[in-house]
Amino acid sequence: MYLIVGLGNPGARYHNTRHNAGFFVIDKLAEFFKIESFEFEDNYLYAVIDHIDSQGRTDQVVLMKPLTFMNLSGKAVKEFYDRYEISMENILIVYDDVNIDLGVLRLRPNGSDGGQNGIKSVMYEMGTGEISRLRVGIKAGNEFEKLRAAEGFSLADFVLSDFEENEYETLAISIETAKKAVLNFIEHGIKDTMNRFNGNVSEKPTEDTQQKGSTDSENENNTN
Repeated sequence: MYLIVGLGNPGARYHNTRHNAGFFVIDKLAEFFKIESFEFEDNYLYAVIDHIDSQGRTDQVVLMKPLTFMNLSGKAVKEFYDRYEISMENILIVYDDVNIDLGVLRLRPNGSDGGQNGIKSVMYEMGTGEISRLRVGIKAGNEFEKLRAAEGFSLADFVLSDFEENEYETLAISIETAKKAVLNFIEHGIKDTMNRFNGNVSEKPTEDTQQKGSTDSENENNTN
């Protein structure tokens, strides 16, 4: 079993905000797997899929969106982990990172929380930093540096703001590529996925990258 967790904040108020990039990736995966609805538990929404990879192997995959708000995301992950038999190496946490430019993805098998309260909660509840993670950049490049230098700037307000119109194309490419990275993680593990997907994905992927990074053809059947 694989557990893919996208971090974000529930509710219409936060639906399209930068802090919900993890939710965006889960929604893109749900679209890919043709999931029509999620099941509800007290602390999370989830869907279970039987995923057939390019080698013909079937893996059970769980997509999760915590309902605890970002700062308490770990409670949902720990609750699921305690209830079902699942290997730590088969868990992937997907979340936004304001320290990374929009259009850039970063995967790691472990690490610090980097100041992101969602993964901080996950690490606290799970009692370890040895959890694979996929960080989706949301920083608005040079514009962000100008904003940060301005008087009265609030990082919390920024991550809870909507994307700008001129960012949506790059965001769409980033989320689509993150989806492919998750599928690759399920089939090939974190190290291979790091080698293939770490970096700037804002430009259109080449045909070679698409072939290496996607298994699509095998499967079409508390706030900050």
